Amino acid sequence: MFLSHMLRRSVLYVIVALLWGVGGLSAQDLKFGVDFVTLFDNTEYAGMQNKWSETLFSARLTPKAQLAWDEGHELVVACDFTRDFGHLTDFVSDTNLHFYYGYKTPQVRLLAGIFPRSEMRGLQSDLFFDRHYRYYHNTLSGVLARKESASGASFIEFAMDYNGKRTFATREAFAIMTSARYAERAVYLGYDIMIGHYAKDYNDATNDDVVDNFLLTPFVGVKGKDFDMGLKYVQSVQRDRVNENTWECPNGVEFYATYRYNKLTVQNVTYWGKSPFVYYGRYGKDLYHGLQHYAPPHTNYYDAITLCYSECFANDSVLLDIGFTIEDDGTGLGTRQWLCVSVMLDKLGK
Repeated sequence: MFLSHMLRRSVLYVIVALLWGVGGLSAQDLKFGVDFVTLFDNTEYAGMQNKWSETLFSARLTPKAQLAWDEGHELVVACDFTRDFGHLTDFVSDTNLHFYYGYKTPQVRLLAGIFPRSEMRGLQSDLFFDRHYRYYHNTLSGVLARKESASGASFIEFAMDYNGKRTFATREAFAIMTSARYAERAVYLGYDIMIGHYAKDYNDATNDDVVDNFLLTPFVGVKGKDFDMGLKYVQSVQRDRVNENTWECPNGVEFYATYRYNKLTVQNVTYWGKSPFVYYGRYGKDLYHGLQHYAPPHTNYYDAITLCYSECFANDSVLLDIGFTIEDDGTGLGTRQWLCVSVMLDKLGK
């Protein structure tokens, strides 16, 4: 505990020193910024089969500094200070250091190090990562490369996230991800792919297993000024090497439709098919980071209707996002309510 406090204090001193030094350097050499987000996300799943209710209420502050040079190159150092409301035992609940190299042109983005998950354009579906996971795991540790079209509507992207180092008590985990989207016309198409590896630790007594986990979701859709709808094929390929040691290949389809009117958005997502999270009962959220409604026991059906309101203030530096979702898994109804306030006093890389 003492070492943990010392580490957090050291990280704080590093960030403060970087920001304090900004005044003595040219604005062309060093820039600084700070992000803030507070999120309330409440779920009520009492009527749904084997789903548990939970509430996320937390805030995160991220001061950062960037050294930029030669039209597109950057080195960034930042730190997340996260505080879960009601967590009274520590000054902060968690800290997370970012440091990465980046290169950016109008059509190319390259990153290496520990960088924000928000840099990714692909894998935005709740099948891959739900809101809770994105909040508490808001960085990638690895690399990202993306090439965009001149319009910015189309892209191809590759990323790797090494998020678990194998030790005596910790499992090795990493994911290789790629996405592509062609959207130069009203009709668009693309794919998201995640190749996951989840290995055992060095402690033989835990009898942990090794899981290969692939998830592929090609899609096609049509988009207009105020609407977006499409169909997504979901294919999961998984193997638990120690237990069954056979490939499991559940699949399904997902239909989504979104309509926007001013600052209001109405969205419906419907999934039909087998659960893509085959071993959820064995490994849970350590292996699967998507919405728990895609986990077994699954009734081959899941539907969610969402109404949300979003608005920016103060020259787009403050974002308010509030919403309500009604969910149905074939056994009962559940609800989600969320409120998110984000402040982005950050022009790094802009």
